[in-house]
Amino acid sequence: MTYLERVQEETTNFLNIHIKHDFLRPDRELTLDLTITEAEILISANEEVRDMADSGELKRIHSYFNELTGKVQTEYLAVREQLAKTLQIIEGKENQLYAKLVNELGFENMKLHGEVAPILDALGLSSGDNSFTNLSIIEGALENGHESSDQLRNIRGYLHAYMGVKARLFNVEADLKLQYANLVAKGEGEQPLAMSEYRTLIAAHDNYLASFDRFQVEDFAKAEYDTFIA
Repeated sequence: MTYLERVQEETTNFLNIHIKHDFLRPDRELTLDLTITEAEILISANEEVRDMADSGELKRIHSYFNELTGKVQTEYLAVREQLAKTLQIIEGKENQLYAKLVNELGFENMKLHGEVAPILDALGLSSGDNSFTNLSIIEGALENGHESSDQLRNIRGYLHAYMGVKARLFNVEADLKLQYANLVAKGEGEQPLAMSEYRTLIAAHDNYLASFDRFQVEDFAKAEYDTFIA
């Protein structure tokens, strides 16, 4: 037996005698793959924790927690998918209005959603940049006394209402992402990534809300707005 093999054997014997169970992950065998931090935590465990490990209670608690975590993750994905579908509906409605501006009112500089790569593609959401650009074009035309101002005000009213809906959607998605980061995210780098996505969602929410808060929802667009917000 080499010196290294003897050290490994003695270390393994020490773990089996003085620790016996992996309290951090009861489904894992005690091996030399433990990090120093993990070994320190296991060695410092009190008698109550050790008794729970010996009786199998700790393993049952871990199993129950992992089961709940799996359910939370499944529900998280389902809610996020629903949010993404709602956003797609909103952007589909916006595209219809943009098409009307192009085909009926001669606004050739309108950009439809889906023509550029979304910045939040990994989340299933669109960047929404076109929403701000197109609304700005319409508002500029109104300020310059466009001949179809009545139609433009109607379109602007709906686009403004959709800004409010999007602000709410991104706010819900951000809250959901924060809960995911705090309760579900595991593995090296997963929580920092989730928090980065959270900050991106908050920024999107703030941008939409700033645009929406400039004025009240038009009376004719309230029913449409309430359909998504209620």
